[in-house]
Amino acid sequence: MKVRNYVALGLGSFLMFVIALFPANLVWKGMASTVSPMVPGKVQSVGGTLWDGFVVIDLKFGAINTRYLAKWNTHPLNLLLGEVSIELSMESEGFILSGGGYVGVFGKGIQELTGHVSASLAESLLTEFGVRIDEGLSLENVTVTMSGDTISEATGSISWKGGSVGYSIAGSSQTVDFPGVLGTLSENEGTLRLALIETKGNQPLGEAMLRSDGIGGVKVLQRVMTIAGISSSPGDDDNVLVNIQRPVF
Repeated sequence: MKVRNYVALGLGSFLMFVIALFPANLVWKGMASTVSPMVPGKVQSVGGTLWDGFVVIDLKFGAINTRYLAKWNTHPLNLLLGEVSIELSMESEGFILSGGGYVGVFGKGIQELTGHVSASLAESLLTEFGVRIDEGLSLENVTVTMSGDTISEATGSISWKGGSVGYSIAGSSQTVDFPGVLGTLSENEGTLRLALIETKGNQPLGEAMLRSDGIGGVKVLQRVMTIAGISSSPGDDDNVLVNIQRPVF
């Protein structure tokens, strides 16, 4: 082998070594001024490498205001296939989530997201509806695939095992024991849907939807009121009680 080949091999190995161990905090410093305004919170620290690192962030989103630790592990070989692929985990007090995501020439999506959201954190999302719960939510293998800007596949589930639910009606606080709820994800004509059933009798409760253009919606059946002991006409349980749609993003 000629000397110049040894030099080229040495330089190539050196560059690969530098890229593999390139500090993530240096990357963040270079892009912080541009990215920070788009982050719903404050980044406290970034560590590790570009391929295997972590970030600590104080997240502020609606009623949520807490500190999160996120870790990532990328797959450099996937770059040869025109795809950026990453394994990600996030955790904080009362919240843990792990899974993967990818962006490439053939599409983008999230893969096998699994985790748990505590009751206190879930309640912060339900505050505007005046609902209180004493059990958290679980995510199981949530996968969403997009082709271009269109949702092409969705699988997985979001569940709540049941328990005490508090709500306010006519200025009075009420509490009811509610059965477990299972939400199953699916895709229909480019729309992400979460069909909800109560697990005691496997009866439908309604559904939530999200279109690729950012329009979201919620449909609630009369059965929810019957289970809560509010309805006086249980024979109409499959009637639609609420059906709203509005921009989400």
